[in-house]
Amino acid sequence: MPHTIELKAEPRTVLGKKVKQLRRQGLVPANVYGDGVEPMPIQLDAKALQQALAHATATTLVDLTIGSSHFRRHVLVRDVQWELLKHVPIHVDFYAVRMDANIKAAVPIVLRGESPAAKQSDIMLLHPVAALNVAGRPGNLPEAIEVDVSGLTEVDQAIYARDIPLPSGVTLVDPPEELIVKVQPTRAAIEAEAAAEEAEAPAIAAGVAAEEVGQGAEAPKAERES
Repeated sequence: MPHTIELKAEPRTVLGKKVKQLRRQGLVPANVYGDGVEPMPIQLDAKALQQALAHATATTLVDLTIGSSHFRRHVLVRDVQWELLKHVPIHVDFYAVRMDANIKAAVPIVLRGESPAAKQSDIMLLHPVAALNVAGRPGNLPEAIEVDVSGLTEVDQAIYARDIPLPSGVTLVDPPEELIVKVQPTRAAIEAEAAAEEAEAPAIAAGVAAEEVGQGAEAPKAERES
């Protein structure tokens, strides 16, 4: 179950390119939109926002209070723009949700445990997707989905989306055959095996040719009746 983060904001009247002056004042421009909410420009304290974002995932509920009217809505962080050099938020979109309606969300996947197979130097875990797409009510969506890899003991063993248990009330949106984790040889091991096979091929071909020549040299003995 996701925890809830509390944030306070103020209505924003500064729009467009003028928002740069907000950032100089330690404020971050943002927007709120979503189910039953007219799009609303807001501004938040930069430090409070950055602290909140450090603990938020795509399914973390934010209890957002706007202005002295105490307009409150549960929202999700939908999009964040970051300043590249300082890595601080410079704009945020919040999506207002209804707690009694299902929504879709991409939940981060976290690998837990250690695969016995992957302890070998020439074996690795392939982890092609970082999140699982699921649906459910906002209060039921997990902040992360843990995948236990300790049962992966052999090459080619895999975990698919259909193998992952989900919380009650949460359903899978991704295809059931979506690959989550697979045990496979490292690229170096694959290349080494391919090189060995390539080097072995001429010797095998030479052996086959020699065998065919030897068979051809043996003339069948004809038996004649006197």
